[in-house]
Amino acid sequence: MSRGLCLLICFASHAAAQTVTGSVFNAATGTPAAGIKVELLRSTTPFYETTTDGGGRFRFDDVRAGDYSVRYQSPDYFLTAGPTDYKPFPVTADNPVVLEMRLIPYSRISGRLLDLRGKPVPKAQIELTGLGMVSGNRTYQRSSVGGGGGGELNARLPSMALRATTDAEGKFEVRLMPSAYLLSVLPPPGLEPPDAEPKGLKLAWVRTWYPGVAEQDDAAKIVVLAGGEVSGIEFRLLAVPAHSVRGIVLNPDGSPAPKTRVTVQQQFPGRSADTNPDGSFAFDAVTEGEWQFNAQMTRAGVELRGIEWIEVPKHDLENVIVRLARPLTLRGKLVVEGDKGIPLPRASPMVLAPKGGRNSREMDLVPGMGSLPFTPDANGNINVELYPGVYRLSSMLQHPPPPYYLDAVLAGAVNLITQEAELSSDGIGITVVYKTDGGSVLGRAENCAGGGVIVVPRDPPLRDGFSRSAPCDSSGHYEIQAVRPGDYYVMALAGNGPAIKPDDAVLAQAVKVTVRAGEVSSADVKTVTRPVY
Repeated sequence: MSRGLCLLICFASHAAAQTVTGSVFNAATGTPAAGIKVELLRSTTPFYETTTDGGGRFRFDDVRAGDYSVRYQSPDYFLTAGPTDYKPFPVTADNPVVLEMRLIPYSRISGRLLDLRGKPVPKAQIELTGLGMVSGNRTYQRSSVGGGGGGELNARLPSMALRATTDAEGKFEVRLMPSAYLLSVLPPPGLEPPDAEPKGLKLAWVRTWYPGVAEQDDAAKIVVLAGGEVSGIEFRLLAVPAHSVRGIVLNPDGSPAPKTRVTVQQQFPGRSADTNPDGSFAFDAVTEGEWQFNAQMTRAGVELRGIEWIEVPKHDLENVIVRLARPLTLRGKLVVEGDKGIPLPRASPMVLAPKGGRNSREMDLVPGMGSLPFTPDANGNINVELYPGVYRLSSMLQHPPPPYYLDAVLAGAVNLITQEAELSSDGIGITVVYKTDGGSVLGRAENCAGGGVIVVPRDPPLRDGFSRSAPCDSSGHYEIQAVRPGDYYVMALAGNGPAIKPDDAVLAQAVKVTVRAGEVSSADVKTVTRPVY
């Protein structure tokens, strides 16, 4: 081989392989982030890997031409992006690539739990619940729904729950995203109750909220910033007066139900006991307030269930009755009103939630009795097995594709999107109604920054079912199709789907628009910003 030919081959090989360089910074401090694992991916497969140096720099040499995305990993930092958010970029012979990333450092909350006498409480479950993460006055949380940045704005703001267990000295430490958190603790199983009060009242340990209260509404928030730490928290497990509760479980025919498991709970974990031969049950040391009594058993291959919400007063309670019921089948059909020439779409999953207890709250705490997903089949048929009770459509897991939109979910004459309905007998009809005459909303979102735009019904009962979202493009333009006709708020949410509660302060920043059937509405909007604390 001639020297010239060898040089030509070497030059061609070098031209086909390029360099990718970049830097990684701590988003809270702006300082370089060392020791970060950096990977170049094709699809989701890593092809090249390196680690940032002391100055936060990294370099890939001899990268073959193609489309890549980059992934950053570290036990000390987290990203708001998920795997599907990695943006591809081309590596070509004439396009050297320079990257920059800012990672958000984890924060820490630590403290100690004591009993009434000031002794450490080991093996207690600590729970921290937050609404998202705030950095630079921007709120972050993965709440995107249906193909883009921006989440569906609704009353049930998603939350993050992180758990830890106290050690032998009652100490705990949790590493988490920066946010505002509520801290609570569940008493460990088997913890001996404190001595009775002087008046002879029994006491029982209860879930305790920081700084030492029994009700969540009275709890204080703990704010921790990006990379920050809140330490030295100390609070005491509460004990309150408790009473005995006695009752009976009845079969569907009204006869006593022996050997039936009964669980009483306000939150997990509950307490369980089996009924006696006469169907009776008893629980000691039940504190005042509303409790859920759940009974279930299997007979002849059929699971029977019963549930009651009981208010325990300031004294012992007798004659509680829990009635078992057989499951029933809810049948129905998906129908499309509009252009008959359009084929039946693939139906979107939906969730029915049973309602019960004070303020008609959802019973998501009970295994098998919480939210119930269902999806019409390819022919639009609906068959859902559930237990008698009062239900409402909790949410849609995703919207139908344009040009369809959800107009109603009817149980008889009741629209389960906006109202509750009692479902208590077999053969109850349910009709899911799609329509195709929706309008569109389009425009430009200022400072959208890779986030999204949402349209939110002005009528609060409609917000859970009829909010829609779409991402902004690189120029801030957006278009939301197949919007149910009506009056809406329109707003942009920066970043990757911020979690923002739809209160008056947020909605005051939105633009109002009326969506008409088959028409296009324009709305240029600014990005809504509001911390979660």
